[in-house]
Amino acid sequence: MSTTLDRIIEEVRSLNPEEQRQLREMLEREARTAELRRIRGKYAHVPTSSDDFAREKQEEIELEDRRR
Repeated sequence: MSTTLDRIIEEVRSLNPEEQRQLREMLEREARTAELRRIRGKYAHVPTSSDDFAREKQEEIELEDRRR
């Protein structure tokens, strides 16, 4: 009885070298994308530099408005 993994391995082995290269590149892109998503999720609460700039700018505007 063949497992799903065994069938996948058989299919990959049947690909020609160019198809194997394309598959490898696609899987590497997917792995990088997944890693980026994981990192973004982990640090989602950390403000970005543009967030900090916008917040500080808004505070400056509010301070100037109070002075008037």
